[in-house]
Order: sequence, then structure tokens, then C-alpha cells
Amino acid sequence: MSPASEIIKLLNLQLNSTEGGYFANTYPIPPVENSPCSAIYYFLDNSRCSIMHKVTGDMLYHFYAGKPVEMLLLYPEGHNPKSEVCIFSNEIAKGGKPMKVIPGGTWIGSRIKSKDSWSLMGVSMAPPFNPKDYFLGDRDTLIAQYPEQKKLITALTNPS
Repeated sequence: MSPASEIIKLLNLQLNSTEGGYFANTYPIPPVENSPCSAIYYFLDNSRCSIMHKVTGDMLYHFYAGKPVEMLLLYPEGHNPKSEVCIFSNEIAKGGKPMKVIPGGTWIGSRIKSKDSWSLMGVSMAPPFNPKDYFLGDRDTLIAQYPEQKKLITALTNPS
């Protein structure tokens, strides 16, 4: 069994067919109404990317293990900078960030550029994740708003 398959099995990760990657709810377990926050494991391998998506609430991304992840962040209007490419990893001496605060309303997509690799991350939200506040990015709309990131937006979205 490959290391990626073993992690998926041991953490009981489920395929995220909408966005890409795998996930597992870690808090609250079991799900409860009016929880103050939510948390998941999020796992990527290089067979798929995490396509551009956003939620309305703030997110804390945590990097646990694996190869660096290239994250594209397209911030809401008025934010400075307008966009950012973040290398998400534990390789701090090489500029990696093991935790990233992502403001609500930010479009985010990510991918692993190393061949035959994977990354295990976590995402925490307060207030908790609500599927009604989750949106997938449209390639043409995002390119029109953030033309400077056209190449990465194209790589991290489904064709229109």
C-alpha cells in the first residue's frame, strides 16, 4: 500500500468530488448544532488539484506533512495585496508557511507540483463551515477580476 493510500485509510478520508482531494471532519464529532467552530483534515495528492473555491467565513489552514503545496489566494475587493501565491509547507527556511490565515470571501485553489507526492493539511473555521456559504469559482469570471493570475486560475478551475 502506498503512503498516500495508507493515510487515506488510517484517517478515514473521503473523496471530495466537488473540489478535489480528500477530507474528514475532525470537529465536532459527532456533528452538533451551534458548534463554535469546525475542523477537517484535508489531503491532496498530485492526481488532482483543489479547484478555486471560497467560503464566507475566515479559515485557518494548517500544514501537517508531505510535499509543499502551491496555493493561489484571490482576495476580496479592497484587500492589499489583491492576490498571492503562497507556498504552504513545513519548509520554513525555504519560505514555506505551516499556517495561513485566509480571510472570508477569498478565492483559494491549490496544487502539489512534485510528482508522486501528497500533503496532509487541516482547515479550521469559526463560525463553523456551512455548505450554504461555499462557492466554486468560474474560470472566466476570475480571470476577468484577476488577470495577473490567469495561468494559475486556468490550472485551478474547471473549463467553463
